[in-house]
Amino acid sequence: MLYKLTVALAISASAVVSAGAVPSDPEWEQFKATYKKTYSSDADEQDRYGIFQASKKRVAELNKANKAAGAGDAFGITWMADRKETEKYARGHVKPAGFVPTAPVRDYTATRRADAPKAINWRYTEAVTSIKNQGQCGSCWAFSATEAVESQLVLSTGSQLRLELSPQQITSCTPATGTYGCQGCNGGFTEGAYEYLKTVPGLTNAFNVPYEQSLTATSATAACPTAKIEAMDGEYEQLTGGYAAVSGYHYAVPPCTSGLCTKQDLTKLQAALETTPVSVCVNAGTWNDYTGGVLTSSACGSMAAATQDHCVMATGFNTTAPMPYWIVRNSWASTWGEDGYVYLEMAKNTCGLADDVTIPEVSLDMTEKEKAAAAIRREAMYQRAVSAPSP
Repeated sequence: MLYKLTVALAISASAVVSAGAVPSDPEWEQFKATYKKTYSSDADEQDRYGIFQASKKRVAELNKANKAAGAGDAFGITWMADRKETEKYARGHVKPAGFVPTAPVRDYTATRRADAPKAINWRYTEAVTSIKNQGQCGSCWAFSATEAVESQLVLSTGSQLRLELSPQQITSCTPATGTYGCQGCNGGFTEGAYEYLKTVPGLTNAFNVPYEQSLTATSATAACPTAKIEAMDGEYEQLTGGYAAVSGYHYAVPPCTSGLCTKQDLTKLQAALETTPVSVCVNAGTWNDYTGGVLTSSACGSMAAATQDHCVMATGFNTTAPMPYWIVRNSWASTWGEDGYVYLEMAKNTCGLADDVTIPEVSLDMTEKEKAAAAIRREAMYQRAVSAPSP
């Protein structure tokens, strides 16, 4: 009897181990090998395998929707396929309830060129700096605002001044209270960033105030380096380096702050992009699964104001492609998407990218001669942007 009982216990223990083990799955093994995945325990791997299976199903459904809208596959299994929602790429667009926009709207169609381009890509000029990485901090709003200021500094000076500016300053120093209050890594909005920048000498360079938030784990918002900001235009200005003075901002499309936002003026967005890259805020709910190609409006989902959760930068468009698209730069590192970019169906307000289109205004002390020289260099940049190869 003792022998039979021992055998029975051994069989029972073996059954428990088998029940907790991940089934043999070549796709799972390949996924782990490709992305160098390791897990803390069999139970952890079993949990992650379940998330992986759900990701495969979701990707298949998204690609089905994308192809039904006339495009090809745009989604796939990425490094994020086994991660929980709280562990995925951070977003961070948070706008106060009842926010009422007060900045003016500039109509770029009024000054549009007679020979308006069929495609333009500012990425191939100095007006778009390198892809950034916000990490696991919900600071997309600060990155989008920073990138927009960088672009205006370059365009205003005809690339005479080209600085990598500090998203950390905006993340850490934008006040948490008031009409334009932002919450650092817990979220904010570009209008709040611009309003803050109007109250200080400017946005400093990324060497003076480097990015401190973790790229791999959630971290508390770093404290504002108040002394550095106050010294920006003081005695040690020559040592701390350049900065961009922001005097205000405007919208390129009348903003949509409530409702479905299905009737945004895409012609105004296109006209603005013929002049400059712009900050945009979107619904990025499906972007963690994006791998490349044109992402359609139906696959992206709602374009409503309430679904905006991420701020990025539109850098151009291509109307000559089989499915025309907007070119959008993200802040999730160059390893994401199309080398850090995503292409959004152009015929619609895809992902709500025309809901909140802003352009900051940079103050510069330039002579008339310097302005004329800058205009010539700016035209040269434009010509490179319209002749750039289509991605």
